[in-house]
Amino acid sequence: MDGIERPELLPDCEVPARYRQPDELILDCLINLADESLPDNRRISSLDACDIRGGAALAAATFVVKTPGPWQEDLQRVVRASRVNIDRPRFTHADNILGLCYVAGTKGLPPGMRHRAADALVSGFRDNVGYAEVRHLLAKNDWDWLADAVREGWAVWTAQVFAGDETAPLRTRMRVGMALAEHETPAGYVPEAVAQLVAHPGGASGDRLAIAVAVARRDPKSGLDLLCCVASDPLVQAGHRIQAIELLDESDPAKAQEMRALQTRLPSGREARDRQREAAERAKREEVTRREREAPKAVTERLDAEIEELLDRLRIRDPDDGLGGRLDDHLAETDSEGVAQDIVDIFDAVCDEDIDLSIRLLTALTRIRYGDEIETAPGESMSGDPIAAVIPRLTREELEAYAKERAEHGWAIWREVVEEHGWDDEDRVGEVERKDEEITGEVRDLIFRKASDHLRALEHHLTWKTWPALLGAAEERKFAAALAHLATARLLAEEAESAEVLWKDTMARSYYFDPLSMPWPRDFWLVLEEWRHGTTGR
Repeated sequence: MDGIERPELLPDCEVPARYRQPDELILDCLINLADESLPDNRRISSLDACDIRGGAALAAATFVVKTPGPWQEDLQRVVRASRVNIDRPRFTHADNILGLCYVAGTKGLPPGMRHRAADALVSGFRDNVGYAEVRHLLAKNDWDWLADAVREGWAVWTAQVFAGDETAPLRTRMRVGMALAEHETPAGYVPEAVAQLVAHPGGASGDRLAIAVAVARRDPKSGLDLLCCVASDPLVQAGHRIQAIELLDESDPAKAQEMRALQTRLPSGREARDRQREAAERAKREEVTRREREAPKAVTERLDAEIEELLDRLRIRDPDDGLGGRLDDHLAETDSEGVAQDIVDIFDAVCDEDIDLSIRLLTALTRIRYGDEIETAPGESMSGDPIAAVIPRLTREELEAYAKERAEHGWAIWREVVEEHGWDDEDRVGEVERKDEEITGEVRDLIFRKASDHLRALEHHLTWKTWPALLGAAEERKFAAALAHLATARLLAEEAESAEVLWKDTMARSYYFDPLSMPWPRDFWLVLEEWRHGTTGR
């Protein structure tokens, strides 16, 4: 549409503009659902089809059956006859936005229903992006309904946005502005769009006066400035200026006298029109310059810059950033607080929701920049991240089994040495006592080293394998793979959190092994029994 650009993306909705329309099946279902001339079974089947499809289709159907209007009672009867529960919608906010686009853009639906969807789209965004979308979904000359809607008490904000749109037909804007002028607003408040229309040099003289009069009759104080605007504008016909001054007499005689005195100093209508024409030509030249700046090459360069900026955001999130050295030092120093902070840093680096948003926005911008010939889009099927299959794992049960195995091995070696070379000391019980302390200490050190090495392995896997793979996939436009790598990175971060708890546990937990739980020759057994019941108290 001339003068206003359709947004390629809508906030919270990643669907590009050319896909924001229903396919043929859903299009037919929406039209059939709203068609009162069709039998109920066909309309129910259409509602069921939208329910089965879910997402934006269900959101659109839900809006259709809930929208106020002469059709509502009949549609509620269709809903009751179906099995679809519209009171508990199963769609997201993004689906709802897309569903509104479906309804507003479907020509076979009742105009009032489409207008309600258009109003919901405009009101759903803080800026005018929803309005820009709606201008492309409704016909260029199909906006007179706004005046009636305002008089009925809805679409007031949409009407204000439309009335302030310089690219919209001026005569329609004037009619909508008249409705806004008559609409009850807080005392002292005049919508900016109404004031702009009263001052618009291209507006019909009578229309400008009528809008100012409507405001003045509803709120005399608010109408003063508007009446002065009309009375002081040489583009307004002299008779209309006189009428404005007469109305000023009723509320502010001094201001009216001032406007009367001004009439003799105003330029002629021809001179005023020449000035206005020059201003319009100057504005047109500025608009041409702006469009040249927004030529395809400039848009492409801007997209490239935005894509590169998003990639840089991912690069600076590198979870390594010296973490490997710090973690190794903290583990060696058994610095529990330092290790805990290192794990927090890992989580902060890879678990931020902004990373998902950045990758998905990268996907959308890349599709706009290069078209559809990129890798599978996020949310579609994928084989998964091969790196995820080799994530290091370690459990408390595995540590306990490892401690038992190393202790058994230590006692077995000692037994072989004694059997081959004999006892080192005549005090055999004392020798068992010393060996027990030695093996217990060795096992404790081995367990602690194993838990520390597991943390190091997780950190290495994350910073040297998974994260570089994620960045590489994003740079190569393989966004589904990038999201799979991100999922793996978060699994590593979660495993690191568990591993840190396990590592702390090794410093407080006893992994003592009772040698009497092993099979022994009779002479060893007697010594071990004596040791057990001796001074050790074991």
